[in-house]
Amino acid sequence: MKLFKSALMLMCIFALQQLQAQEDLRLSDLEIVDSTSSKYQPFDFNLKVKTMHLWKGLRVTDAPVVDVDLNYTSRNGKFKAGLWGGAGVTGYYTEFDYYASYTTNGFSLAVWDINNSSDYPDAKIFDYDRSTTSHFIDVTLGYQFKPIPLKLSWSTIVQGRDTYVTSSGKLRNAFSNYVEASYGLIQKKDWSVSAFVGGAFSFENEAHFYGEHPNVTNLGLIYAKEVMVLKKFTLPFTATAMWNPEQEYGAIEVAVTLF
Repeated sequence: MKLFKSALMLMCIFALQQLQAQEDLRLSDLEIVDSTSSKYQPFDFNLKVKTMHLWKGLRVTDAPVVDVDLNYTSRNGKFKAGLWGGAGVTGYYTEFDYYASYTTNGFSLAVWDINNSSDYPDAKIFDYDRSTTSHFIDVTLGYQFKPIPLKLSWSTIVQGRDTYVTSSGKLRNAFSNYVEASYGLIQKKDWSVSAFVGGAFSFENEAHFYGEHPNVTNLGLIYAKEVMVLKKFTLPFTATAMWNPEQEYGAIEVAVTLF
């Protein structure tokens, strides 16, 4: 009888240990799921260095530039908002922007409050009066085709320092438009080549934000590649060759994203 009681006690202890082990395993599985979901990182920032700053066919500055993108991205990746800032190494160029974008089913909508205060040393950060502001608000609607690597976009400056003077002497917004098509020509494992062409115009006035006449303002190629550094990691480089028939100039911008 004593032997039976001892055997029964040992069986109970073993059963309890098995139940505890199963519970630990279940909790371990839950922890694995939680750790996977915790990989979502809503906030991030990126640092990029460029030999100059090109934007929609405009040579914003010829000096080397460092820019930072501090951003938030939703869990599904469709919504993004952030702050973008750039500064030229010579100290002349400074820019501080706010932006938000939403992407779904190939369509994208982006709103940028662009504040390049380089030529507005006395501008106030919250001044949006079109006669004195250094801001302009640019709205872009785009569509990415699939499976062909073609993207079309239409941008309109809806507010800010994009202005003209009417025949009666009044200052009005020009609502300048910029339309672009880009196409991926070659896509390899660690390098790619794409082409783009963009034009600008205004329905309100002959001159617009990008030039004096409706015209092609941005034409060029982008070569992107992954460059091995110290045989340990790679950095993404891009070289953009751009021609602007309206402004009659060209330029090459080389950029590297450090992180």
